[in-house]
Amino acid sequence: MKKYHAPLYDAVAAAAARASARFCMPGHSGSGSGLYASAPFDLTEIEGLDNMLCPTGVIREAEDAAARAWGFKRALFFTAGATSAMHTALAAARDRGSVYAVGELHRSFWGGCALLGICPEIYADEEAFFRTDPRGGTAFFTAVDYCGVKYREERLLSFCDAHGVTTVADEAHGAHFAFSELLPQPSRADAVIYGLHKTLPVYTAGALMCLRSDRDADASAFYRQRVHTTSPSYTVMASIDLARARYECEGSAVYRMIKEKVKEAFPARRAGAFGILQNDDFSRLVLINEGYAASEFVLALTEKGIYPEAAIEDKAVFIVTENNAEKLPLLAAEAEKFVPAQKLVRTERTAREIRTGGMPCIVDADDCAGFASAGEIGTYPPGVPFIKTGEVFTPADAEFIKKNAHMLFGLVNGRVVVLK
Repeated sequence: MKKYHAPLYDAVAAAAARASARFCMPGHSGSGSGLYASAPFDLTEIEGLDNMLCPTGVIREAEDAAARAWGFKRALFFTAGATSAMHTALAAARDRGSVYAVGELHRSFWGGCALLGICPEIYADEEAFFRTDPRGGTAFFTAVDYCGVKYREERLLSFCDAHGVTTVADEAHGAHFAFSELLPQPSRADAVIYGLHKTLPVYTAGALMCLRSDRDADASAFYRQRVHTTSPSYTVMASIDLARARYECEGSAVYRMIKEKVKEAFPARRAGAFGILQNDDFSRLVLINEGYAASEFVLALTEKGIYPEAAIEDKAVFIVTENNAEKLPLLAAEAEKFVPAQKLVRTERTAREIRTGGMPCIVDADDCAGFASAGEIGTYPPGVPFIKTGEVFTPADAEFIKKNAHMLFGLVNGRVVVLK
């Protein structure tokens, strides 16, 4: 393999190579094949491999390299997903005063608020936030959505800067933006959260928080110690370091190739009944057939061994990488011959009655109408709740939950947690 500057990966690989006997965690002891083929790299905090929760050696060196690659002053690794990074950011934000939720946010934000006892000020969009006069605090927003549409953040960042408000961007789906001039510019927020495994060759749950000031980075590093598992995955961390090193060198060429492959496979910007969503990220291919449920197409593909990323209402989402771009003609051919039949039934987000107080109680979906929700409920993906804590269920909600329990988060064995 080509040599890259990847200090943590190099240290892990060297430790794996020199191991003659492992009497430390984890219990597979570095042996195995098949599922355990990567077991030699699955190490723990042995001498020379540093400690993620208090890094001073190769992990800190790798984090500093990541900060430079993404254009920030500091960076923090996470191996428990962007959710743990979001909870860390919220814990630090709590110390700065008010927390503002601007626009739609992932369930990890709402869950973190509940766990940390934060009652955020909620604004449907930036225009609603602009009508306020905040003094300090922290504003959270989504920088790019599940379908590759980039939020135009300039006005929000300017407003927050003028009011002394720290900004945190959830750019979980835009970790790759830093590596190609053909892609959107990364967010310029004070802190940005990336779900690296979503678009880069990083093992699942690899995430990154990038920060522009030492003050914010130190606060986040402190709370990472409290939020994160004390057994971080060295396999995941090493993959973060190696992916960063590779894409600093080769990312530009990789994304030029991907853009060409998408054009070649879909020259007319459609395939059969499907059009292609005009988004900001060409590597997030979204096939759309208005009025028809994308889940039907996704199921048909899955049965043929073709695994899409998601079905979101009438949109089928595909993440194109260097490792699957050659298969795009196969996807285009399947789209050309697919005949949709299942009409889409939309769920509209409407204003709801809010009710607080009560103890959590689990009820059947048939019985939830009239009670307030004890948590967030929504479809995943994209992970944005359509019912939040304290909102009262309507009969229509109860019917929707009953019919779609298999695709919803926030339920317990298909039942609903309400406040009584």
